[in-house]
Amino acid sequence: MQFSLIFIVICVLFLQADAWWVRRWWGRNGNSRGCPARSGATPYYFGTTRLSCIKKFKRGAPTRGRLSLTHRFIYYKGKYFDFLGKSMVAISNSRLAGSRCSGGIEGSPAGYSSVKLSCIEGCARNYRCAYGRYSLLRNNCHDFANRMSKILCKRGSGCPSWCQGSCNYAYYTK
Repeated sequence: MQFSLIFIVICVLFLQADAWWVRRWWGRNGNSRGCPARSGATPYYFGTTRLSCIKKFKRGAPTRGRLSLTHRFIYYKGKYFDFLGKSMVAISNSRLAGSRCSGGIEGSPAGYSSVKLSCIEGCARNYRCAYGRYSLLRNNCHDFANRMSKILCKRGSGCPSWCQGSCNYAYYTK
């Protein structure tokens, strides 16, 4: 039983890894062809922070084997959006643990968006109510970043209805 669980965790981490063998097929940082630049749109970025560095200051962050794990976030219009192990979203003007942890935003935009900053902040605040608590395998920071990317990549400036609710599981930092 324990071996099969370890095997599943390794497979999931391998598929979500941002490693050379993944970049070789899909490009160094992915591409923005699916969400191209357009008039009035602002670029947004994926970024990473070394998870082992954040773990030193946060309780409960799991580690598995010797794989190089990363924490993924979204950067849009000067704000960083992080989904954390406490099932809270951090919205900040600076990268989480940026002064002590390596990492940063990717060199090229993941895509471009016309979505208002207030909309994506609402999505972040209401994320836990829409998608549930943090789970290493089913609802982690990578899932959060991908879901925020889908919202940002939509044409126009419309905001999903679930982002306009009053569920507030986010905190703001400077």
